[in-house]
Amino acid sequence: MLATGKPVLIFHLDLVPFSIMNDIFISYAHLDDKPLTEGQKGWITKLHRILEVRLGQLLGEEPQIWRDPKLSGNDVFDQSIAGEFKKARVMVSVMTPRYVKSDWCVRELSGFIDAAEEGGALELDDKSRVFKVVKTPITADEVPDKLRDFFDGSLGFKFYDYDADTGRVVEFDDVFGKEAEQNYYARIFDLAHELSDLLKRLRTGESSEAAYQVASAGKTVYLATTTSDSESERDKLKRELVERGYAILPTSSLPIDVDAIEERARDEMAKSDLVLHIVGQRYGLVPEGSEESIPVIQARLSAQLDKERSVPRVLWFPHGTNTEDKRQAEYIESIRQDRELNQRAEIIADELDVVRNTVLELLTEEKKSTEPESLAPTGATDASAKNSVYFIYDATDEELVESLEDHLFDQGLEVMVPEFEGGEEHIT
Repeated sequence: MLATGKPVLIFHLDLVPFSIMNDIFISYAHLDDKPLTEGQKGWITKLHRILEVRLGQLLGEEPQIWRDPKLSGNDVFDQSIAGEFKKARVMVSVMTPRYVKSDWCVRELSGFIDAAEEGGALELDDKSRVFKVVKTPITADEVPDKLRDFFDGSLGFKFYDYDADTGRVVEFDDVFGKEAEQNYYARIFDLAHELSDLLKRLRTGESSEAAYQVASAGKTVYLATTTSDSESERDKLKRELVERGYAILPTSSLPIDVDAIEERARDEMAKSDLVLHIVGQRYGLVPEGSEESIPVIQARLSAQLDKERSVPRVLWFPHGTNTEDKRQAEYIESIRQDRELNQRAEIIADELDVVRNTVLELLTEEKKSTEPESLAPTGATDASAKNSVYFIYDATDEELVESLEDHLFDQGLEVMVPEFEGGEEHIT
């Protein structure tokens, strides 16, 4: 029973065969799908279409995405909606001021969460089956109590930014210009990558242990949470690393209590192969019981852990070292002065490309140092290993590959391609 006295609809998701389940249920307020201009598609409609295409490309098959295109804000929450809950592996909740004021939107989300928790399957490892998409900013006071834990505990995907000159919200939509449109597509691709990863696990019915083994097969990066002025840089770097197969921690928002923050951050850093901090122009939120901001706490912990075990650390200043925030200026100065604390850290005040390449080099070097020599191909030399490229592609794409093959050959690389003509014994 909800605090309002209205019944919660509970569904036993574990009783629904996976073969008839939808992959995604999109929960949204219909007011947020109204076009801003004549002839334009609604924001939710575009999200649905683009996500369907991109997710299909990542999964290798079309995903089953359900949303209700008919209900208005006054329609009752009936069994036509309830039935779809039973068939959803994942919910994508599009958060806006209207969403949190809508009784039936809140009931959709809380009903899905309650049903998943009752079945013991709200999370797979650290991955929640509910994805928070924030279209328009919401203050903490606007969030209903029954959704507070979900709202505070999920990092989510923000589809907006703030204008540097006016401080006003700029939603990621083509009506706000080319940059906003590009950010819109980039963020949907981020969302699609994480949905793809979770859906692959859910579709195959992997156990938690099996999923962990898959995740731990690659490298893990602790990408420390940062201040609002540097979130876009964090998102871009995260996108680059995820697309290369690296796992990223933390996967959800850090607690608000300093002791809980330190325990969680220390534990996750200990599991990571590299720790990266983004030092912005703002000092950041100071949690309960602390005099340090959350970014500073994380940096201090990683420096302490660095004394216990040698793990690459990177401190990135995407906006340089100038700041009008007095506390942040003092913190930046402490980084410069305390060489003992940061003696093994890579300190970079440069563009994203430089940071990305540095991170990849550090991760690759560590991987090479831990791999046994027996893994190298017999008879292969360093030169041949670095200067050979083997293409794998379908025969129908042969013409498309030719220009790239020629370019690589011109760069001094040995290019090897499959042979599609002849009998089976001649096909590579």
